[in-house]
Amino acid sequence: MKLLFYTSNPSNLKSEIISLIESGDKKTWEIHESKNVKYLKHTQQWGDKGVIELTYNAVMKQLIVEVRKFSNVEESVTDFEGYYLGRFCEIIFVDFPNRFTRIEKE
Repeated sequence: MKLLFYTSNPSNLKSEIISLIESGDKKTWEIHESKNVKYLKHTQQWGDKGVIELTYNAVMKQLIVEVRKFSNVEESVTDFEGYYLGRFCEIIFVDFPNRFTRIEKE
């Protein structure tokens, strides 16, 4: 499942979310980097199962949010992605409530 956040500047929103976590202001999140890509990892719930990948479509003005499970996790990503995406939405709703106009599920 992907969540699409419609925003006027998706690359900037992605950068701001990563900066917020890197600053240490969100103690329940950390950045997990692999192959020069920064992912969001919850430090408590679901963080042992996978990470959240942020990409964007500048033309469609979408920040794209998707859960990626770790290769050593036996269960399907669908078993926990809803919970993990819910935790991510807390960041958006609390820290960036005016930065998107709508959310769609794909």
